[in-house]
Amino acid sequence: MQELEHFDRIGTEPHRSYYIPFSPEDEIQTFHGIVDRTSSSRFRSLDGLWQIREHAHAEDFCIDEPLDRTIPVPSCVQMHGMDQIQYINTRYPFPILLPHIAYENPSWHYRRSFSLDKQPGERYYLNFEGVDSAFFLYVNGIRKGYSQISHATSEFDVTDLLHGGENMIDVLVVKWCISSYLECQDKFRFSGIFRSVYLLTRPEKHVTDYKLETRYADGQGQLSVRNESPIPIEICLADQRRTVAPNGSATLTLQNVRPWSPKDPTLYPLTIAAEGEIIPEQIGFREIAIDGKIFRVNGEAVKLKGVNRHEFNCKTGATVTREDMLLDLQLMKELNVNAIRTSHYPNCPEFYLLCDVLGFYVMDEADVETHGAAKRQSRSHQYDLWREYSEMEIFAKGITDRHAALVERDKNRTCVILWSLGNEAMFGKAFFEGAEYIKKRDTTRPLHYEGLQSADPKYYNYPLVDVVSMMYPSIERIRASVLDEPKESRPFVLCEYTHAMGNSCGDLADYWKLINEEEQMMGAFVWEWADHAIQTEQGLLYGGDFGEAEHDGNFCVDGLLTADRKLKSGALEMKAVYGGKLSSPMREVTPLPDPTLGAGSLSIEVDEHTGLLTSIKADGREILATPMHFNVTRYIDNDRHLLSHLYEHSRLDVCRPHVFACEQMANGYRFAGALAANCLEPCATFEAEYRVEGSELVIRLAYRLADYVKEFPRFGLEFGVARQYNTFSYVGYGPYESYADKHAACDYGYYESTAEKNYESGYLRPQESGSHYACTHLGIKRLLAVRAEKPFSCSVNPYTTEQLRTARHHFELPENPFVNVCLDLAMRGIGSYSCGPTLPAQYEIPREGENTFRIQF
Repeated sequence: MQELEHFDRIGTEPHRSYYIPFSPEDEIQTFHGIVDRTSSSRFRSLDGLWQIREHAHAEDFCIDEPLDRTIPVPSCVQMHGMDQIQYINTRYPFPILLPHIAYENPSWHYRRSFSLDKQPGERYYLNFEGVDSAFFLYVNGIRKGYSQISHATSEFDVTDLLHGGENMIDVLVVKWCISSYLECQDKFRFSGIFRSVYLLTRPEKHVTDYKLETRYADGQGQLSVRNESPIPIEICLADQRRTVAPNGSATLTLQNVRPWSPKDPTLYPLTIAAEGEIIPEQIGFREIAIDGKIFRVNGEAVKLKGVNRHEFNCKTGATVTREDMLLDLQLMKELNVNAIRTSHYPNCPEFYLLCDVLGFYVMDEADVETHGAAKRQSRSHQYDLWREYSEMEIFAKGITDRHAALVERDKNRTCVILWSLGNEAMFGKAFFEGAEYIKKRDTTRPLHYEGLQSADPKYYNYPLVDVVSMMYPSIERIRASVLDEPKESRPFVLCEYTHAMGNSCGDLADYWKLINEEEQMMGAFVWEWADHAIQTEQGLLYGGDFGEAEHDGNFCVDGLLTADRKLKSGALEMKAVYGGKLSSPMREVTPLPDPTLGAGSLSIEVDEHTGLLTSIKADGREILATPMHFNVTRYIDNDRHLLSHLYEHSRLDVCRPHVFACEQMANGYRFAGALAANCLEPCATFEAEYRVEGSELVIRLAYRLADYVKEFPRFGLEFGVARQYNTFSYVGYGPYESYADKHAACDYGYYESTAEKNYESGYLRPQESGSHYACTHLGIKRLLAVRAEKPFSCSVNPYTTEQLRTARHHFELPENPFVNVCLDLAMRGIGSYSCGPTLPAQYEIPREGENTFRIQF
């Protein structure tokens, strides 16, 4: 099938703006403020149950073959037992044979019938809003056309192929085509008719397209309408009406309008009428401008408090409903988000209508990414290979078509304030025509593209790109490359930052201190909104859990929210920071007393060779369910690049305490020793002293890190107590988990919780969780109370550090007969190093430290 190796779309209508025509007698219904297209008599949904047959190769397709099963449309075939569920990030999941496609190319033959009362003088248009990756369309056995671009609408005029009565549609969907070289996005790779299919009934002569542009200044709103149809149209806004000739324009002005913004998303109804059709629109008056280095909307400098959002549902994959979209947007409002980047493709058309109504700025991104080009000869990035693709003439047509699809469909949406040329595709000659197309078609919105950062340096100041953008830079790099660079005069945005994988977002407050201070910084978009994981009977699964040969593990589990839309602590941190709260001071807080404390007698036992406490008895009753031992490890996703250093080079996971000196005192013991693994020098030296003073155990602990260990997760103590003692209190940063660099969402105070509530179960890949920073008190109800000379970190969880470090899924964690307690002299900050800058030095643990704990039983 030669079509698969070319970027031509055959038999499709030109790209146009999204709209749904109504008949004058229709009663237009709404869904949360947007037009409900199903209430139009000219709209006929073809969603529902279709027949389907799977083929190993596209060439096996036969138009009249029997189809042996059914599938709902829209949906992803992989979510219905076909093909292979696969998550892969930066590699092409097929042999790279450019411009060819491998013979092994799964395909699916879809079929459905529908009845039609075909009327003379009407035309019929079949719309596919999203098919991954390419498809051939047959109507009543006759081939109508071929289309590609997975996240673009493909519209076919099928009037001449339809007849009154029963009609048959056959669609051959092909998994890979030449477009797949431009669609290497970080996501599960789904296939099929994953967005809606519908038929529009139109008059013989009808509106084809139109362009709306608004301006706003000093209470005055101006609407410009360009009629891009071959017939005149009548427009109506408020009490003003105009007839606009074919290819003509008209301008309407309203006084005392309320400008559109996320805080006040006021929309004004507009109708476009022609030849017995009415097209309802809603417009917001807003003016976008770049004023020197400052990005302004309605004359005001704005800060984009953004998130990157993929279209994903843990039960349906890339198929999302209006309800899914609405839920995401409502949650974003609750979390103080005001901007969305449609990473990394145009979203469903109705998503933008909801953004108009609810009030979100949108960076609308083209369906372009070539990340696999960088790894086509090895697993490591080779930037010269990546740059080659951006210079290749073969890609120019495909990229330009994607840019046209983007701007034409969404050009009339108020929420769209920035266009983005794509994601991680470098930049070169293949982009020129597309960028020029966008700038020619729309002079009101700036153009964004981060790909200039790693492209050939000669393109860095490409004049059509209006804003400078980066992913995951350190604050030092932002200052050096942008803010302190006299030649950089463009507004600056972080299109991706604070990678929210697992326990993350430790750098949010620091970034926003800078963003708020610097007028050149127009905002930032967190990567990313929600985890990608598939709901199964076993639980939520990620890359590699489906037996796929090539995958990127849990790197898709990188959201502020879980895949089923539960908030994680990173989301709460973002809510606080986006709401303007960047810090919370410590203060004097007195814990509530526990009247059960005050043992009459206290005894301890220690291992003289390791210096560890093996027994603590209060009034003869054993306190410890597991021995009290040194704790120097942890796992968080942000430490993933340090695992080799921590656990292969330094071997922290198998370091054991070795005592050099042991002194028995009248009321306790004093030790000096080191933590060391076989084959290595000590990673740290320590001093430990245990003294019984009445009903208190006094523990003095000091450490010094070895010079060869560059990063160290923590230094502290860990022990278990019986599970019945799962209720605890603390004075510190709460009520959420908190760390040296992650406590903006918290307030300093006295809190009570349980081990089960304290652990953040939203981390699909288990990891360090539930610690509380700068504590002065920890109490375990009816058992013990801890205070210290200096603030410390602590946690009470159902699981041990080792269990959290080694388990791959939450459902693999055991049910322990104890709860686990950690007392940390120092805990490394959280950062966002899973895909971001290294942890700033101020959040590393000190190279040496000391504290004295007093524990009452």
